[in-house]
Amino acid sequence: MTATVTSSLSPKTILIAEHAGFCHGVRKAVDKTLATGRSSDGKPVYVIGQLIHNQQVIEQLASESIITVQSLDEVPAGSICVVRTHGAPPEMVENAKAAGLEVSDATCPDVRLVQNKAIQLAEEGYTVVIVGKASHPEVIGIKAHSERVPGAQIIAINSPDEIGAALDGIPCRRVGVVSQTTQMEETFFEMVKALSKISKELKVFNTICPATYFRQTAALELAVKVDFMVVVGGKNSSNTTHLADICRYAGTASRHIETFRELEGDQELREAKIVGVTAGASTPDWLIEEVIEYLKAL
Repeated sequence: MTATVTSSLSPKTILIAEHAGFCHGVRKAVDKTLATGRSSDGKPVYVIGQLIHNQQVIEQLASESIITVQSLDEVPAGSICVVRTHGAPPEMVENAKAAGLEVSDATCPDVRLVQNKAIQLAEEGYTVVIVGKASHPEVIGIKAHSERVPGAQIIAINSPDEIGAALDGIPCRRVGVVSQTTQMEETFFEMVKALSKISKELKVFNTICPATYFRQTAALELAVKVDFMVVVGGKNSSNTTHLADICRYAGTASRHIETFRELEGDQELREAKIVGVTAGASTPDWLIEEVIEYLKAL
């Protein structure tokens, strides 16, 4: 059920998607990392890559002396090294421990499940297809974990159009499929359908996380009811970008923003009578509240 926000200052009706903002995995990762920083006994705390794809949260962590870096080489000896919620290649964790660093693992449980399913498929002799962006840190980690299986064939493919080139010269008789947790369901099932035409044996694990499904479904249901959709979340967040895409596919005027300031001067928004708000799984409640307060004042 959507939540309705009204204000005596604005003639607009503001509807909030039933599922929006932090998912359980992101909340757990942020809380764990903040707790690690506050109980570190003076040890510096570093996160390898963005803990979550939200710049405002990264800045919040930095304000508590939890520093985001891009590689293990940037972490001084004697520090605590945090594994981001997207997971990391096992080699990185091993190298951190070998360097004498304390490791705090904030990998999302749903991401860990995908890693384990990919390993299982590789051990069973399937060519493993990860439906997702090869350059995304979650997919990089999934691929790295499953590639440790001797003889494993692991491919990341993001759309059906890429299948032919990606699988050229690779055994396709037995194919196992997993998904990046934030993948769009439509894309995932299109991939499964296309792969079923070239594989004699297809084993599929739908590893899109429930939070992603609920947010996508709620965004679509809301988008068809409103004049304008505001999608709040990091511009580099896959799950937030997918929400914005879903709203646009519904034919609704939509804006993907990180903060309310990006809405300033938007004439289409000002003319809208009913405005919907949703947010990605890496968007904290306080950012959503700031957007709602801005809309109430229009």
